[in-house]
Amino acid sequence: MSNHPVNVLFLCTGNSCRSILGEATFNHLAPAGWQAMSAGSQPTGQVHPRSMALLSREGISTEGYHSKSWDNLQATPDIVITVCASAA
Repeated sequence: MSNHPVNVLFLCTGNSCRSILGEATFNHLAPAGWQAMSAGSQPTGQVHPRSMALLSREGISTEGYHSKSWDNLQATPDIVITVCASAA
């Protein structure tokens, strides 16, 4: 088995709410060797403040999460999960 992590991408249009929640929650609960990232096809450039408040309330770190484009992924995803109908 490979030693590289399994990269999961949560994809949405704006990367401002659902995909950020998926990324943060997945990373909070993921087993070793699995990591999530999120991106948008048309990122808004900001994360909805209620998303950050929800994560904080649930004890999930909000550090480093920001709205970003699928053109700038830090790794190649092994699995892509779309969280809206108009992501692509």
